[in-house]
Amino acid sequence: MKTITSFPHRWTESEDCWIPMPDGVKLAAKLWLPDSASASPVPTIIEVLPYRKRDIYAPRDAMHHRYFAGHGYACMRVDIRGSGDSDGHQGVFAMKQEQDDTLEVLKWIAAQPWSDGQVGMFGISWGGFQAIQTAYRAPKELKAIVPCSFAPDRYTYSQVFRGGSVLLRSIRWSTQMFGYKSRPPDPQLVGDKWRSLWMERLEHNAPQIISALQHQNYSDYWKSRAIDFDRIRCPFYAVSGWADSSYVGAVGEALTKLKVPRKGLIGPWGHRFPYLGVPGPAIGFLQETLRWFDHWMRNKDTGIMKEPMLTAWMPQAVPAKNYYAQSPGRWVGEATWPSSRIKPKRYWLNEGGRLAERAGKAAKIVAQSPQTLGLDCGELMPWFQHGPSPEMPGDQRADDGKSVCFDSVPLAKTLEILGTPVATLTFSVDRPTAFICLRLCDVAPDGASTRVTYGILNLTHINGAEKPVKLTAGKRYTVRVPLADAGYSFVKGHRMRVAVSTTYWPLIWPSPETVTLTLHAGKSTLELPVRPPRKADATIKFKPVEAAPPFKRTALAAGGRNRVVRTDMGKNETVVEVTDSSGRGRYDDIDLIAEARSTERYRIVEGDPLSCEAEVSWTWMFERGDWKVRTEMRTKVACDKRDFIVTATLEAYEGERRVFEREFAERIKRNGN
Repeated sequence: MKTITSFPHRWTESEDCWIPMPDGVKLAAKLWLPDSASASPVPTIIEVLPYRKRDIYAPRDAMHHRYFAGHGYACMRVDIRGSGDSDGHQGVFAMKQEQDDTLEVLKWIAAQPWSDGQVGMFGISWGGFQAIQTAYRAPKELKAIVPCSFAPDRYTYSQVFRGGSVLLRSIRWSTQMFGYKSRPPDPQLVGDKWRSLWMERLEHNAPQIISALQHQNYSDYWKSRAIDFDRIRCPFYAVSGWADSSYVGAVGEALTKLKVPRKGLIGPWGHRFPYLGVPGPAIGFLQETLRWFDHWMRNKDTGIMKEPMLTAWMPQAVPAKNYYAQSPGRWVGEATWPSSRIKPKRYWLNEGGRLAERAGKAAKIVAQSPQTLGLDCGELMPWFQHGPSPEMPGDQRADDGKSVCFDSVPLAKTLEILGTPVATLTFSVDRPTAFICLRLCDVAPDGASTRVTYGILNLTHINGAEKPVKLTAGKRYTVRVPLADAGYSFVKGHRMRVAVSTTYWPLIWPSPETVTLTLHAGKSTLELPVRPPRKADATIKFKPVEAAPPFKRTALAAGGRNRVVRTDMGKNETVVEVTDSSGRGRYDDIDLIAEARSTERYRIVEGDPLSCEAEVSWTWMFERGDWKVRTEMRTKVACDKRDFIVTATLEAYEGERRVFEREFAERIKRNGN
């Protein structure tokens, strides 16, 4: 990455920016203001997050906000209510409150003498959510947005459910948020009231997994927290990465449903900004973002709207590894989305494990998936925050061997897909609650199996996710299962493989009982969105990666992330343990030392789905001189046939003195899970 230190505009950084809300709460913001704004008002780019502007994410935030400020934009990083140095406390899935607050931020910006009244929003994950949630309210000040890895619907996408099945990572995510919301504001900014603000946060903090499990179907709880693309009035640049399969489908959905000027970009990346993208290639995304905002807020002809509506990375022969730095492939583009150039091609799942272009004779395949099928699934949303780590799905051969598999013949020519693969399965099961998982894999001549995409469906949602139904043993059903959006080039000589199972652990929580699946071969199909080549793709290029200098951090101890799988053959018990550490670092400009570490532990006994347990612990530490604070939280989820059993603890310390403690214990009825 090229670090830029000389820009067209000079700017001033200020952390004492306080934005009043109608109820008296003040939100804390950091402002990068070009010097030129005193003579000529400028447009503003904002990022609104609960992840704190002053420590862990400060180095990254500075890289893009300094860059935008250096090109003449006022830039602002806002701590949402109850996070960072802002007043108040953060709610659970509090979308309406977050929207209302952000609308007030936009009004406040537009009233400042340095503002020309125009605001753009930029951000990834929660920052992306904030951008689309705000655009959904159609404020007059909002002129354009660039949301990355965003969720228009937190039931369909995000960290809690996949196809209506409970994600074990939801316990990790919930505990992470439990920890994020436990952290105090910085006394250096808020003064003596830091402790009372901290106590308010701790008193109102609760594990989000409790609320999530209390709403396992697609009820009004989730519907009220979804956005309607029809209500968005500003230009929309949707961004994600294939490795971030939790969110990537939102790009295609946005391009399909929006009525405003729009573009989409999908790279090979995990849950990261494209200028920091892993797997690479990373791109000059900050230049691309400036082109977007310059077009819509400065009336510059940047040419960005003359380019393809969707630009995507087309991976080819991706290694079957759980970490690789670069994805082989090339950029491709489609003028419109959905593209009339892309046609569905149907393949039948035939007896004998054959994936063929014609249906074979009808046959029944009976199988019972092991509980430990899925050990090579990788992380739900790889993000490589602390460097290279085994977060991608590895070689699928072990999981393939436990699945019902259908292989094509070696391809006579390269076949490329772009879009949403869809399976239509005819089946029966022997239990009232069951799930189905499909993986589409690329099998190399040496046998290595790379997961291209996958799909999961809770079969109790066969009539819709609003009201689960009990399945009738032996009854024949037909169901449509969309897989996560994918772009992929299956090269000549490789085979395509479809792997079918009723378990995928530790990605999804297992069904209450072991399930026997009867799959009707010759009746079940997979449709692939086949994309023909386009000569113009060869002209698609992005500028090299560049950014402004990061907020200075001195590493005092290294961090990292690792994943270990242990199986006790005597007990038939498998434990997956994921450890993560930010490392210990000093933020030099504010003399603050911070550190975070977590451990995830997932356990199951083969043949016993009720043995499934997930336990996650998280610790946050901050120090400056004799000011030392620490928060510790732990969440454990277990189950019986009827209920999920949730226990959690939250502790806070000043030095070694415990100043807060709270315990949680809930039994929540399993509802189709």
